[in-house]
Parts: sequence; structure tokens; C-alpha cells
Amino acid sequence: MKYLATSFLLLISAAALAQQQDTIARKKALRAVEVTGKTRLRKAKEQAFTITAVDARQLHNTTSNINQVLNRTSGVRIREEGGLGSTYSFSLNGFTGKQVKFFLDGVPMDNFGSSLTLNNLPVNMAERIEVYKGVVPIHLGSDALGGAVNVITNQHIKKYLDVSYSYGSFNTHLASLNARHTTSSGLMINVSAFHNYSDNSYKVNVEIPDPETGIFGPEQKVRRFHDAYRSTMGQVELGVVNKKYADKLLFGLIAADNRKELQTGISMDQVAGMAFNTSQSFIPTFKYRKENLFTEGLTLVANANYSFVKAGITDTSSRKYDWYGNYTPKSSSSTSGEIYYNKTLFRFRDRNAFAMANLSYALGQHAFSLNHTYNRFRRQGEDPISKYPIPFSEPNIISKHVSGLAYTYTAADNRWSATVFGKLFSQSASTVNAEWGGYEPLQASYTKAGYGAAATFHVFPWAQLKASYENTWRMPEGEEMFGNGLLLVNNPALKPEHSHNINAGLLLIKTLGLHRLEGEVNYIYRKAGDFIRLESDGQISRYSNLDSVRTSGVEWTVKYVYNKAFSFELNGTYQNTLNVKEFDKGIRNYTYWDRLPNTPYLFGNLDLGYRFSNVLRSGNVLSLNAGATFVEEFYLYWPSQGSAGSKFIIPEQFTQHAGVTYSMQNGKYNVSFACTNLSDARVYDNFKLQKPGRAFNVKLRYFLH
Repeated sequence: MKYLATSFLLLISAAALAQQQDTIARKKALRAVEVTGKTRLRKAKEQAFTITAVDARQLHNTTSNINQVLNRTSGVRIREEGGLGSTYSFSLNGFTGKQVKFFLDGVPMDNFGSSLTLNNLPVNMAERIEVYKGVVPIHLGSDALGGAVNVITNQHIKKYLDVSYSYGSFNTHLASLNARHTTSSGLMINVSAFHNYSDNSYKVNVEIPDPETGIFGPEQKVRRFHDAYRSTMGQVELGVVNKKYADKLLFGLIAADNRKELQTGISMDQVAGMAFNTSQSFIPTFKYRKENLFTEGLTLVANANYSFVKAGITDTSSRKYDWYGNYTPKSSSSTSGEIYYNKTLFRFRDRNAFAMANLSYALGQHAFSLNHTYNRFRRQGEDPISKYPIPFSEPNIISKHVSGLAYTYTAADNRWSATVFGKLFSQSASTVNAEWGGYEPLQASYTKAGYGAAATFHVFPWAQLKASYENTWRMPEGEEMFGNGLLLVNNPALKPEHSHNINAGLLLIKTLGLHRLEGEVNYIYRKAGDFIRLESDGQISRYSNLDSVRTSGVEWTVKYVYNKAFSFELNGTYQNTLNVKEFDKGIRNYTYWDRLPNTPYLFGNLDLGYRFSNVLRSGNVLSLNAGATFVEEFYLYWPSQGSAGSKFIIPEQFTQHAGVTYSMQNGKYNVSFACTNLSDARVYDNFKLQKPGRAFNVKLRYFLH
């Protein structure tokens, strides 16, 4: 904290001195006129809400996906079980999983299927990424508990083509295509596609048991042999823009599928050689926007889609594999799979309806907004080889409504603004309890109200104070209530979780000739009740309510840019998430005041870059970049459990990355080389699940507009 305070005092002092110098300079040059405007990224950062806005355009020549980009921002920690396509957990200021919502151009991605998640989307699809922390504005129409991520694609270039392909270690191939064509009459067509593939054949350190005695031998380094991943997506949108009846009217279709081989179970002691899962999505979409509808200042935005998702898990092998890829046949009477207790061909079909409408009206310094979102989730499944009742043999249905109303006042000089808002959440769910061989219909419904406020004040044009508060709710999701039909069992009695979220921060953005300084510090406070948390008992797990959890902490970012060539960025996050439930059914809780287990609490990132202009010829740019990520070690289970020598720990992480990009003809042709995990460190985001070591890749990109 001492170093943090010193950094910001230096930034404020430098900016104040520069302000005095600028005033003197303007007095000496009264005839000089400078016209400036704020970029969309700057406007996003200056909202009253606590928000991190990432300029994705600066990263289009990298091989990063959107998850990897976000993992280098303050407050965000993304934990992966392995390489490309592996299961991941997204954490934001102490909240994780479904407590954080994800959007693509304001449309929720909850029910798009596993082919369309942040670890699949190439960064070339995004113009910028907005991360709302704690308090979420009503236009996203969400019941997010701890924040939201909105990936915003390029909406302003009329004609362009962006094609890229990269190849890297572990036989990794990443290809993407983004294109738009707009005619003079207003006809528009958008096309997006990506294809990702990797063998994920990186080496891991394991102890291999003797096949006869079962005794583990010394640690060895072996290669993963059954971990390949493939995902493919194609999207087409057709419609019109700039018409009297619509600024934008688009009808679209998304098709996607993926296949993931399963190499391990919950740890690397369990090896699989044939199990895999699959998913396919088919999603018709609708988008509409009209400003000055009927009267000046009235804007209507509407989005809708209906997703058809098929997914399944195949675990039917009668073999037992070791890490060398050898196997022995199981006995003829064995009914166990490689990963699950019993062999399975479980399949489920989801039908998900989404509709959203936002009506906003701006009248001078006043702005009003009304938003309503409807979601309906339906899942039905089957397993033709199961000997036990299937929870999804009868449809499981959740219907959810989220309504929001907001009022914003902005001062005439734009020096300060304030927003107040209210939200109404309602949900109904119906399922069948198929445990113990019975089929018991179960119903649950909830209606909750939330509210909040956000305000900002510019102390100087370059220094901005922010504060926001929200009392919010999150309804249980389908998988949390219904389970997944396998090792995640259902909990129909799961209750909504609620939280009081408070943010307070300072934002500094100042340009001093060739120097640009940015600094931000935020204090976070979260008090959650009926906190929904995944709890495990051996291989079986279930979501349950934990009351109560409190998170407090601080996050900060310092950025410096010189002459648009050299850049330096450093950020850090400390968040202390505690179990503050003192008594459980009248008995003192033995984990009271414990830090929540299996949750990172201290981490940070460093990024450096330098651009050489007009290299070899005019319009060509050579860019160098390097960076590092640090994550402090943390406990797998409750800190008060077990003796000091027996506690399971996810070890400290320190990884580095570097890259070089050469862009020709003002960015038309681009080639990039990159290396991740430069020191080839052992990296574990989850207990005993090793991530890839050092990896190299090359990317070719063609961009025309």
C-alpha cells in the first residue's frame, strides 16, 4: 500500500505541474486553437460505474483469445485446468463462475453452448472489452451478482476484411475471419468465423503407479496423449442500416460445434484414453436499433435469439490407461467408465429463448432508461446405457425476467453526473427429483427487488472520483439447480444469492506533450448472503448456499505511454474473501472468519511494449512486447482445516511472455511471433492439474478496410 500511495502521489504531482506549464504555454500562444474529442474507450472508462475498458484493436496481431487478454487486467483471475479448450473458472473481485455474466454486444452468452465461450473467441472479433465490477448498469439486463464482461465488436467500419491464421506448439492451429460489406443503399452483410484446434500434447510431471502393486514411483515427465480439442464457429448477419425505420436491423444465424478429449479426472492420478465430450449450437438472432424514434432523444434497442444446443459425454471404455498410453482391459463385469463411476452416453438438448428491449430518452441534462429481459431455459436429456434414473428424462425448465429503470443527471459542464436505478428479478423453475428411483415433481419461484446508484466527479479535467453501490440478486442457473446428470448432482432447493456491492475509486488520465499518464485505484467491498458455492465430496459435487461471505480489497493500475511508442503498464489486486457466517443451526461455524478456499487473493501483471515506425519503408511498424503474471499461492481447502504440514496448496505462479510483430503497408499485412511461459515454469491454476509449459506460435494476418 505504501508503494501504491507513493505511485499515485507522484502521478498527481506530475499532472498538477504539467497543468501549470500548460496554462503558461496557452497564455503565450493565444492564437493556437486545439480541438480534441474523447474516444469510445475513454468515454467507457469515464462512466460512473467502476469499469475496466480494454482496447482490443491493439491486440489483433496477437494469438490471444479474449480470456487471455482479460487475465492480464486488474481484478480478474481466470483459472484453467489445462490447455486450449479446457474447463476454466472466471473470477472477478472475489466472485466467480455464474456470478459474473458475459455478453457479446450486449447479448448474454449464457446459453450459447461451450463452443461460444470467451476462451474460444479470437481477440480479432472485438473492438473493445468492458469489464463492469460489482455494479452492473441496467442496459445489460442481467442478474449478475459481482460484475459483467461485455465484448463489443466493430460496429463502425462499413467495409473491411480481417483474416488471420496462427500455428504454435502442441500442434495448435487458430484461424479467424471477420468481414463486413455495406452498400450505398444501406444493405449490410456481416460474416464471422473461427476454427481452433490443438493436440494439447504438452509434457506434465506425474508419479506413475506400478500396474501390479499400485505403488507410485518417482516423478517422471510424460506427454499428454488424449487431450485434443477442436472448435468451429460461423456467423452470418444480413440486414439494413441508416433507414428511416431503423438505424440497424439485422437477422443472423450462428452455427458452432466443438469436441474435447478428456485426459484426466479431478487430478492427474486418473488417466483417460478414450472419453470425450461434444457440443453443437444453432442460434438464429435478431438485432434492432433506432435513435430519435418518433421524437428527438428517444432510442429503442432490441435483441432476440433462440438457441438449439446439443451436448454429450461419451465414457464407455473398458480399458484402464496409464500415462505412457498403455492400457489393460477391465474385467468383463466392470461397469465403471474412465472418468465417471458408471459408463455413460449421456446426451442433453437445450432450448433457450432470449429477448431484450431497452428504451432510453435523453432530455437535456436528464436521461431515463427502461430495460426488460426475458430468458427461458429448457433442458432434456437421456442416457441409453444408464441403469439408473436420468434427472433430465423429463424437461427441466427455468423462466426468468429482469426489469430495470434508471435516471441519470449530468451537470451542464459535464463535470459530474449521478445515476440511480432499480431492478426487479423474478424466476420460476420446474424439475423432477430422480434420486432413489423416484420421479418427484419439484417447483420453485422467486421475486426479488434490487437498487443502486453511481456517481462521478471530475476534480480536474484529468482527475476523476467515482463511487457506486448496488443491492442486487442472482437467481440460480439451470446447471446449479438441476446438476449435469453425472457427477454434479441437483439441488432444487437452491436459493437466490444476494450481495451489497460498493466501489470507490480515483481515475487519472493526463497527456503531457509526448507523455501520457494513466492511473487508477479502486476499493472494493462485497457482502454476499446465501452465496452459491460448489462443494465436493469425493468425485460427487453439488451447489449449495453459504451464508455469508465478505470480500474487501484494493486493485490498482499504472500506465505510461511515451510518444505513442513506448508503453508500460503495471496492475495489482488484493482481495480478502472471508466466511463471515458465525453460527450454523445454532452451532458455531468452525470455518468462521476463514478465507474462502480455492480462491486466488493476491495477483498482478506487468506489460511492456515498444513500437518502431517506418522500419525498412514508410508505413511499416515493428512492435516488441513482453510481460509477466504473478499469482500468490493459496489453500485448496479451508485454512483452519488440517495441520500446517498437511494442507493442500495451489503453488505460487510467476510466468512471462514475449512477442514481436512486423506490420506492413499501414497494417495491411502482419506477421507475429510469440512465446508464452518463457521460463517453462510448472503452472497450476487448480490442484494437481498442470498447465502447458513454454510454447511458441506464429501468426499471419491480413487486414483491409
